[in-house]
Amino acid sequence: MKKLRVLSWLAGAAALATVLASSATGAPPTAPSVTGPSDGVVVDALPVFAWDPVAGADRYEWEIAADAGFNSPVLGANDDHFFTKNTRATMKRVIPNGRYWWHVRAVASDGSVSPWSATRSFTKSWARAPSLQSPANGSTITFPAETFRLSWSAVPGAARYVVKIATDPTLGSVVAGDRETQATSYTLSGPLAPDQTYYWGITPLDAAGNPGSPSDVWSFTWRWPSATTLQVTDVASPVEIYDHRFSWAPVPGAAGYELEVNSSSDFAPGSRVCCPVNPITGRTTIGTSYSPTLVLPNNNTYYWRVRALDASGNAGVWNQGPQFLKSFDNVLPSVQNLRMLDNPFPDEANFETTTPIVAWDPVPGASAYEVEVVPYSGGCQWTSQHEHWKSTTATPYWTPLGAGWNRVKPYQNPLAVSTDVPVLVAGHSYCVRVTALDRPSDTLSRYVRSAETYLPNEANPAFTWLGPPAGDACSAPCNPGAPGSGDYLVPTAGHTTQAMSLFRWKPLAGYESYFVLVAKDPEFTNVVDYAFTQIPAYAPRTGTSPRTYSDETTLYYWVVLPATDRNGGGVTTAPRFAAPSSFHKQSVPPALLEPADGTVFSGAPTFHWAPAVAARRYRLQVASDPTFSSEAMIEEVLTDSTSYTSSETYPADTNLYWRVRADAESVDQAAGVGLTWSRTGGFRKTLLAPVPDPGNPTSGDAVPTWQWAPVPGAVSYDFELVFPDGQSRVFQGIPSNAGTPVILKGTGIWKWRVRANFPQVRFTTLTRGPWSPLRSFTRTIREPANPSEDAARGRLLLRWEPKLGALNYRVQVSTREDFGTFVQRTTTENSSFAPLMTEGAYAQGGTFYWRVAAADDEVVNAGDFTAVRTFTLPSVGAPTTKAASRVTVMVRKTARAVTVRGAVSPAHRGRVSVTLQRRRGSRFVRVAAKGVALNAASRYATSFRRPRARLCRVVVRFAGDADHRPSTATRAFRC
Repeated sequence: MKKLRVLSWLAGAAALATVLASSATGAPPTAPSVTGPSDGVVVDALPVFAWDPVAGADRYEWEIAADAGFNSPVLGANDDHFFTKNTRATMKRVIPNGRYWWHVRAVASDGSVSPWSATRSFTKSWARAPSLQSPANGSTITFPAETFRLSWSAVPGAARYVVKIATDPTLGSVVAGDRETQATSYTLSGPLAPDQTYYWGITPLDAAGNPGSPSDVWSFTWRWPSATTLQVTDVASPVEIYDHRFSWAPVPGAAGYELEVNSSSDFAPGSRVCCPVNPITGRTTIGTSYSPTLVLPNNNTYYWRVRALDASGNAGVWNQGPQFLKSFDNVLPSVQNLRMLDNPFPDEANFETTTPIVAWDPVPGASAYEVEVVPYSGGCQWTSQHEHWKSTTATPYWTPLGAGWNRVKPYQNPLAVSTDVPVLVAGHSYCVRVTALDRPSDTLSRYVRSAETYLPNEANPAFTWLGPPAGDACSAPCNPGAPGSGDYLVPTAGHTTQAMSLFRWKPLAGYESYFVLVAKDPEFTNVVDYAFTQIPAYAPRTGTSPRTYSDETTLYYWVVLPATDRNGGGVTTAPRFAAPSSFHKQSVPPALLEPADGTVFSGAPTFHWAPAVAARRYRLQVASDPTFSSEAMIEEVLTDSTSYTSSETYPADTNLYWRVRADAESVDQAAGVGLTWSRTGGFRKTLLAPVPDPGNPTSGDAVPTWQWAPVPGAVSYDFELVFPDGQSRVFQGIPSNAGTPVILKGTGIWKWRVRANFPQVRFTTLTRGPWSPLRSFTRTIREPANPSEDAARGRLLLRWEPKLGALNYRVQVSTREDFGTFVQRTTTENSSFAPLMTEGAYAQGGTFYWRVAAADDEVVNAGDFTAVRTFTLPSVGAPTTKAASRVTVMVRKTARAVTVRGAVSPAHRGRVSVTLQRRRGSRFVRVAAKGVALNAASRYATSFRRPRARLCRVVVRFAGDADHRPSTATRAFRC
């Protein structure tokens, strides 16, 4: 045994002598002998590169390339070409799939180098593909009843995934992609076109964005059941009015509906009569009922259909409703109680009169009437060019106006005087027919006409004019040339008229014509009507158009100015001397029918009211306060119907108010004269908040999918994610009741909530519902599994298993168990790490502590570290070569400050200098400089006052130490 030991010692001494001799003579070291990986091996992740130690080597030079001649660097200096004291080498960054070559050579302390080792190659083939999990291949997704969520298995080495959804199996016609996500599931950001087959596949990406092998391609069919049942209802109680309300069952997932009414059963485009489609949204209504705002022309048969539209504008199927008839005032006689007002036997023909007044009952739904009066000569002369009146009036009376006026006003006022052209001829008989008219609320459409009604019938005259009445003296007291108060007959003083009134007065002897003035004040400075007549009666109108007085809470005043001449000449008085009379004009407002006060709506409210006399159209207002101020106004709409379904989504949980009034026809206002407002009704609108699924994950490493119960009427959802630092981000327009963040970086308590969005007709903007309560999710990044180490003289390798979803790993090495100081801190994208061992602590040897954590960000967001492990290295003396150091720098700007942060690696105690410079001309000049101490984690942070706008830069310098060379980092930015 002693002999063997002696021989062993002699052999060691001889080897040492050989090394010394080699060093002494300056001979270069020999080429290293590589031991792994095997030449030509195929690997799915970067391997560990190994070789045997070389006698006389102080360090080793290692490099890798994409060609055998090493003319194609892979990642750049310090990543694919570096010096190390370790006989194991690893790369910190991942590389694309392909074939690579590598070699190594020894470097002596005097700088002499050995020949390169034998070159070996390997093929990186990251070929693991995701396994698709759901929905099952070929399955059908029913929107919105089924939650849409794509899911797949995680791939080791994948930092994120690319999702493709296309309409072809080659994924060439992409409709939703290429979307990158950190998660292993994906939810849509918008609905897909219905009743179509889609194909999808997943491609993993590594930390550098290099793609791995794509998954198989699966398919699913997106189905949207959009069939519904339809009905049409007449909501107006008078038989003369047909106010149709179209209604249908709601289609889940519909953001609105398109409605078409057509006079042709084949729905030919040219025969469409209703209903408007918003050019931006493509919707007619967001409700499940609709009443046309524009009256439809009379027609024998109408056809109608409805289709739903989703939030992306995709249309569902057309649903055809029952056909219906449309006719206005379809009860004969269409004008009821048509008569000569003074005829005690209204059914008898040819009433003889000196004051012809035609009267009738107001027709429900009529905004005006056409009165036609023609001479009778063996029959009614409807084509006569003389003594032929065709007048339009909103008053349920007709009287002839004066003809042949001399164009001289007895009382100056800018208002035009109403006159006629035709002239009554004494002894002539006249036929009368009246037609009810319904004027659409627009200015282009023609009147909708009823059937005409004849007085007393189509074959006989209505009256014979005997000539003007003789008259009496004025009723005392009266002024010369003027009537007295007792001469005013209708309306009586102070009387309230609900519709347009007839004016009558006693004829005055010696006077052949009259002027009638109506004003809003007793001084007649605000005249609203001015007419000329040759009989003692006046039914308000102009020669061709209707005239309506607005409803007022104060009095109207009217006066008659008699003229001695038939052409209006010979007026000798003025309004305030002619005993003006007064009256009130207050029409009956529409009665509110629905909604009842206090009704709470979750969908679009439908309003309904009773028709008002002489209404041309209705004005509906909805506001957030009962004063209906402009600031509180939510919706104002004009409609010909007595029903309206809102095209707005009203604010939630707010008291809302509504009222409606009729607008009457008048020549004075093209938009119509506003009549009395109805009483104010009240209701509330509620928008429901989504209810989160109680089975949602509340913690974990993986990016979760959170679900909630669908909200009726919602077209999409907004999802807010609150980061652990309190910042948040809102993801808008999620079409399904599930959301998966594409990025969820970092650990800590994340919070989330969701709200439903509700549509509008006129805008693509949506009305937001209330948020659900905040829910918490604790994000963890658990430690990598199975860490191990391989340590010996000149060899150190740290390993662990790849962690799913990790972007990189943080490795820490220390000589202290509490990691109060670091020998080395580094980041690597691979699951092994071979230190360069250029730090002095490695040369001194001893016991070392190390740990590793996974991270999902390049700089921050490290998760839990593994349990502390140890390895031991022998001392090899002081280092002969200083190792490199690296400084990182990040700049963040606020309105007033510039903050600079970063770190030095390997970890050090010490300081860095931070200099802020600003560009002046062609060079940078110093603005400020600070010396900043490194903390225990080898990090620094400092702030400067922000300079004026210009190009700036920050220069950070680490001075180095006994073991490490100095390093500098520069970051330019716009001040």
